[in-house]
Amino acid sequence: LEQKEQVILFQNRRGFAPMLECFTCGHIQQCKRCDVSLTFHKYANLLRCHYCGYVEQVQLACAACGSVETDLKGFGTEKIEEEVKNVFPKARVARMDLDTTRGKNAYQNLISQFEDKEIDILVGTQMLTKGLDFDNVSLVGVLNADQMLFYPDFRAFERAYQLMAQVSGRAGRKKKRGKVVIQSHNPHHSTIRDVMANDYLNMYNNEILNRRNFNYPPFYRLISLTFKHRDKNVLDACSESYAMNLKGVIGEERVLGPEYPGISRINNFYHKKVLVKVEKELSITAIKNAIQHWINVYKKDPSFKSVRVIVDVDPQ
Repeated sequence: LEQKEQVILFQNRRGFAPMLECFTCGHIQQCKRCDVSLTFHKYANLLRCHYCGYVEQVQLACAACGSVETDLKGFGTEKIEEEVKNVFPKARVARMDLDTTRGKNAYQNLISQFEDKEIDILVGTQMLTKGLDFDNVSLVGVLNADQMLFYPDFRAFERAYQLMAQVSGRAGRKKKRGKVVIQSHNPHHSTIRDVMANDYLNMYNNEILNRRNFNYPPFYRLISLTFKHRDKNVLDACSESYAMNLKGVIGEERVLGPEYPGISRINNFYHKKVLVKVEKELSITAIKNAIQHWINVYKKDPSFKSVRVIVDVDPQ
């Protein structure tokens, strides 16, 4: 800042705080339609669900025990923006996330202001990471990198590397050398070490070995089946029966599940997932036909015809 250079702070979570917790009983305000905590947005003074859009007013007292002592857990871009303004009161701070770029030209206006050096510190989500070239940015901060690493997806380390490498690339453009600071509780994690060393090849070798050992792409193809229903018991019965029949046709070792995902209910629909792993050299047509056959069978069953099945081949 003293050298009149610009700073980018990256946090891949919008809002002020991911959860509002009662200090007395530990109750966390949940969405009424999804199995997820509501995110506190300070600017609008609302609790909002980022999955279904449900909104409710912030209550002064805890809904469970009536205590007025509440505590905000975690931090999003909104909280970072406020903290940065407190620490650097003279700096011009702006935020770029879904909340601040809803307007027609809001995104372009923010980019233009940052390019014209009207903003000193830009706080944002992954909107910041892709394809932007700012010649005056000399420092990038990646906040809470662990949140990207420990995500229940076999691509989590690869995606964390991509995001951190992309956002790191915003620092030190043109002829200047930049600095990147990564905040983590696991600084010795192999992915963070690979980002620091800019060692894509090592990250690739580690990932490809794990995917070969545990039967994931590019060695196997994946077909994801998501079962959805408002009644949990109907969903359980349908998905269990479907998986059992499919295992009988294509082999037990190729079918995983059914399992509830990390967030099992979204917009009042319960979700259950079945994952099919198919060797690359095997005919995927035969597998698809078997999957479709059993979907058709269950559509004709009066007990299960209301269950929705979403098929995703090679899920991203």
